[in-house]
Amino acid sequence: MNPMNRQWFFRGFRKRLRAALSPEKAAAVWEKAGREYDAMLAADPALKTHKGALALPVIALWRALSSAGEDAEALLNAYGDHLGGKFARIVHAFTCIPGVSQLLWRRVDRIMDKMSGAAKGYRRRIVSEPPDMYGVDILSCPYHELAKQLGAEKAVLCICHLDKAYMKGFHHIRYERTTAVSEGAGCCDYRLWYDPEKD
Repeated sequence: MNPMNRQWFFRGFRKRLRAALSPEKAAAVWEKAGREYDAMLAADPALKTHKGALALPVIALWRALSSAGEDAEALLNAYGDHLGGKFARIVHAFTCIPGVSQLLWRRVDRIMDKMSGAAKGYRRRIVSEPPDMYGVDILSCPYHELAKQLGAEKAVLCICHLDKAYMKGFHHIRYERTTAVSEGAGCCDYRLWYDPEKD
């Protein structure tokens, strides 16, 4: 069985591939990605438990698309934007429940630590703490580090695209990020503010 079929994150990408390429070419890319995924784990079984393991299917798709002569970066980044937009709508609906955005803001430092702290494989620098602004510079990311190690550094840009899109969905919490390590910058500069005017 193709291991890509178990990657829930990319189920929608498979459909988009069929629309962007011919159904036959999309199927060939999907099968090639499955072989790439299996090959990476066969070469190094420890990758399965790597903190950046979510990047493995992205890297497999990147390699398969590139070897088929397709623009892997454009296709994957567009999917990141698309999926991030869907998640943003879910986040917005949840944070519109009275009191939820205020509760999240009171705990933003703990939430961000759970999502992007050392335990998850990130290296970071806190720039500012609430109540004014929560600012954190991500100096290294496990997804980017793994992709770089496997020679597909730009593959994880689609995860950055997803992240940037869904973070804009918070009700009353404004978000900005202008740089990313996956784009060659020294850090991913996350900045969040509580803004009661933001829908």
